[in-house]
Amino acid sequence: MELNDGFGCDMPLLQPILDSLTVGIISIDLEGIITLFNEAAVRLMGVSKQEAIGKHLLTVLPNAGLVNVLKTRQPEIGRPQVMGRRTVLTNRSPIMHRGILVGAVSIFQDITEMEKISRELDSTRTIVRTLEEILAGAGEWMVVVDKNGIITMMSEDYAEFNGTTVSLAVGRHVTEIIQNTRMHIVAKTGVAEMGEKQHIKGRKLIVNRIPLMDSDRTVGAYGRVIFKDVEQLYELVSKLEVLESKVKYYEKELTQLRGARYTLASIVGSGQAISAAKLEALRASRTDSTVLVFGETGTGKELFAHAIHAASQRRSGPFIKLNCAAVPAELLESELFGYEEGAFTGAKRGGKPGKFEMAQGGTLFLDEIGDMPLAMQVKLLRVLQEREIERVGGTVTRPVDIRIIAAAGKALEDLVKDGSFRADLYYRINVIPIRIPPLMERREDIESIADSFLAKLSNDTGEPKRTISPGLLEVLKAHSWPGNVRELQNVLERVAAMSRGETLLPEYAPEYLLRSVSKLHAGATLSTLARAKAEAERETIMAALAAAGGNKTKAASILQIHRVKLYEKMKRHGIRL
Repeated sequence: MELNDGFGCDMPLLQPILDSLTVGIISIDLEGIITLFNEAAVRLMGVSKQEAIGKHLLTVLPNAGLVNVLKTRQPEIGRPQVMGRRTVLTNRSPIMHRGILVGAVSIFQDITEMEKISRELDSTRTIVRTLEEILAGAGEWMVVVDKNGIITMMSEDYAEFNGTTVSLAVGRHVTEIIQNTRMHIVAKTGVAEMGEKQHIKGRKLIVNRIPLMDSDRTVGAYGRVIFKDVEQLYELVSKLEVLESKVKYYEKELTQLRGARYTLASIVGSGQAISAAKLEALRASRTDSTVLVFGETGTGKELFAHAIHAASQRRSGPFIKLNCAAVPAELLESELFGYEEGAFTGAKRGGKPGKFEMAQGGTLFLDEIGDMPLAMQVKLLRVLQEREIERVGGTVTRPVDIRIIAAAGKALEDLVKDGSFRADLYYRINVIPIRIPPLMERREDIESIADSFLAKLSNDTGEPKRTISPGLLEVLKAHSWPGNVRELQNVLERVAAMSRGETLLPEYAPEYLLRSVSKLHAGATLSTLARAKAEAERETIMAALAAAGGNKTKAASILQIHRVKLYEKMKRHGIRL
């Protein structure tokens, strides 16, 4: 398409002139077809002339506003427009020829760099205003000097502390305003001084002095009082000790739990007994009352404690646990309440927070509370009533905001009767009792518990998930499980380790489990028969394979079974060739 198409213009030099411009120029006719597209437009839009000229504008630049000028016949001046990663400033005008509209033209210029510079200037202005507000803000003690030690900026509070004003301080040498200062030295040497002590007007301060650099040249120094009194530093150190203890505890717990947080969904089983216990736990999670979880060993009391905490409003707070039976009686008090520096020989410098402080805002789980000494029971009762603690060797009481969940494997009522557990503490922690049923009361859940554990075992080891044979399931359901879920998991782990196939058979179960089946069937010993049958079948298959020289087809013919059936039986018995 020639330049004079639609415009009646015949100027041979027009195209080179337009291509030499740094601004982009696009013109369209009444149909929106591109008639002019100079080199700057090619560069800015990333479209060649061949791809543009003769095409409708909206197919080349979908968000173009030039087509609107054909409708309105009104020019549009200084309109920004985004073209890919660039921003351009556009002027759009209708093209009139002898009073008749024949098209429209757009002239646009890349302002991406100007926008960037403008944003950087705005950012610089914001930073300067922020620094001025910080220096003027209440509470901050800061000063800035130039390379000669002359004060250029100073906070109002710091000027007041030094017995002057900002207006009087600015322009004077820093040594005239601040006692024992080294700001002028730092401005000269360019060496920072961090956490240094400084005496001003009889007060001990902790200060930072930092050189201000322009490339490799020192142009001044910035000073800030970090602690207005050394006592503030000691207070911070004490707080850091608490945080350090929490971090170490959390690291240890996360390592032990592999980062897991148990919930009610983690408790496997849908039988009536366990469902009732889970419902009680859900109700308990909606309150802040003390919970007593009790049941036989291995039933999952700690799992319930985790689940109650995870479902409660304290879920974002820490979950701290302490096994009262695992800590020596003489150390239990310091473990629970913490201690102050010098409380006893070997006490850590700065003291140490106890479990109550570490559980602040969260839940403290006291496992095996029935083994807590009587002297400690009195102190625990006081915490539950007063909601405050006092560290060992300390004189200051500290408020605590925690929720207590206690667990007991022993019958606390019997301990109360024989005098080894305080009755008042028992009634104080027995607000919401939750009994965890033993496994023998929830035999219907054995299969789902076993399946869940085998899935976890597969995930941990990377081996294929094992399945339980009907014979092994019969053995598991026949046992009384004095060790409950923990015992079941141990048995399954042993059977999985001993079995060679993907299906776990009763022949690898412990002898005492097989005896449980024997007693259940009064001498019928179904499991023993099943084991004998499995062993005989395996020996027969091995003999047939040996006779066939390892040829499975021949071995299947000898056994008079289909070859596919032989493969199934070999897989079940863990036979590999």
